[in-house]
Amino acid sequence: MSRMLSGQDAVTLFFAENGKEGLECLTNQDIDVMFLDLTMPVMDGFEVLQVLSAREHETKTIILSADVQRQAMERCIELGAHHFLPKPFDPEHLMSVLNKLGIYVVEGLDNSVPHQAGDEFIQAFKEVANVALGRGAAIISDHFGEFIKMPLPNVAKLCAGELEMAIDDIKQQSESVAIAQRFVGGGIHGEALVCLRGKDVGVFGARLGFSQVDEHKSEIVIDIANLMVSSFLVSLSEQMNIPFSVRQPIVLEDYMVWGDGECIKSELFTVEYTYEADSLDLECDVLFMMDNSSTLVIKKIMETLH
Repeated sequence: MSRMLSGQDAVTLFFAENGKEGLECLTNQDIDVMFLDLTMPVMDGFEVLQVLSAREHETKTIILSADVQRQAMERCIELGAHHFLPKPFDPEHLMSVLNKLGIYVVEGLDNSVPHQAGDEFIQAFKEVANVALGRGAAIISDHFGEFIKMPLPNVAKLCAGELEMAIDDIKQQSESVAIAQRFVGGGIHGEALVCLRGKDVGVFGARLGFSQVDEHKSEIVIDIANLMVSSFLVSLSEQMNIPFSVRQPIVLEDYMVWGDGECIKSELFTVEYTYEADSLDLECDVLFMMDNSSTLVIKKIMETLH
């Protein structure tokens, strides 16, 4: 978006890394239009809208977010946002929205994606993962009927020692249940770890239509974990044009990740996030891990995305 708007003669851009900085910018500058994300550190988009609604302001607010839950959109409009643009945004849609606000931009400016050197593809994939998280949350919310708190995904490389510590930490949490599920597609091989905790896991599962079959093996947790993984992979598949298939999820205590307890010598490419139910005592930690050969495939795809 910044590449699209930075070449416009009538446009001056200001940037803020979180809601607090955004409010400071609004205090110091006469801003006509603010593009506001919802998921941010320090102060999120909902908090910014709440502050703005408590005072008079002329700034038009356009939400630009991967959180496409119906409840999120409705909450934004109720708090005074003028429009909601889902990520990834459509340039023609953006221009139409700006035109309605009396701001006219020139078509045909360079909007190409620059070549990504080194590990810059990780940042690009973080945005892809962010969109997948938002669409996944919307799928879960549609099933659940209530708002799901959406985080920023942590995309990074993880060494074998860090993975071993993470698995040991999960196993030692007596009040949580961990599920492992493998997935594959388009040269990408990976495994997802899902850890559910909170006293309302059963309530959450019941609202999703799952029934408890074996309380000791927590089949309801397996069903929920499968939904968490598949909802993310569906959006990832659409964006990367790769069909993914998944194996049956298994309780972690019965299954050692990556099989045979074999030591992993190379780094893993990981995506980590936590979903929280807005009205229930429930948290769901999800860790997607992909091997070194998968990293090369992801990097190549990120270089071709526009």
